[in-house]
Amino acid sequence: MRKYGIAAVLVGGLFLAPSLMAQSTHLAYASGEPRSEYMVFLEKGNNLPKAGVPAVRTATNAAKAGKTVHVVGRADQAEVVKQEMIREGAPASAIVVASEPSKPLPKADPISDTASRKVEIKF
Repeated sequence: MRKYGIAAVLVGGLFLAPSLMAQSTHLAYASGEPRSEYMVFLEKGNNLPKAGVPAVRTATNAAKAGKTVHVVGRADQAEVVKQEMIREGAPASAIVVASEPSKPLPKADPISDTASRKVEIKF
């Protein structure tokens, strides 16, 4: 009798599994697709450092694949990232630039203030 009980549990699990998987798939769509976020910190003169190239390249590939890429930062710096993506082949229409409210840069050493050099890339 115990053998039939185990078999019933296993067979019952096979019937329930597809409905449970459908629920998890539904939940995945309900929450939206996963988003990727990167940050790059530009160097003096609004130059993209070598360390930031992989993040920009990943965003460029996403834009080429049809995703909309949001670039957020100071207007001049966000534009540098956008132009680099376009140079690498991303369609300009897939890149949305949103500038943050600009704060005056510190006069002493603007490079040491990371907040003034940060550009966020989201897709």
